[in-house]
Amino acid sequence: APGSGTPAPTAGTAQPPNFARDVEPVLDRWCISCHGATEQQGGLRLDRYLWLMRGGDDGPALIPGDPTGSLLVAKVERRDRPAMPPRRRLPAPQIGRLRAWIAAGAPP
Repeated sequence: APGSGTPAPTAGTAQPPNFARDVEPVLDRWCISCHGATEQQGGLRLDRYLWLMRGGDDGPALIPGDPTGSLLVAKVERRDRPAMPPRRRLPAPQIGRLRAWIAAGAPP
């Protein structure tokens, strides 16, 4: 972006998003304490791709190709209650990563 010191990615040069590089670090930092191996609030486990794709008690966590219609995005954008994470907002760049990954079809 202009003035930010970081060039904006252009079509064809940026690698397509993937779970391990783009999504897993966000989930590890913000979500795993309540949605990991030891605790799965709402029946949702986010520490592995397979579990994320399986979803939780409220159904699928995401719809590949549809970030706006995905519950995970609605929760972190605070459009669905209870919003996640509960006490702090997920920073916009991390939301952008999740949206881009889901828009790309949520590849593993």
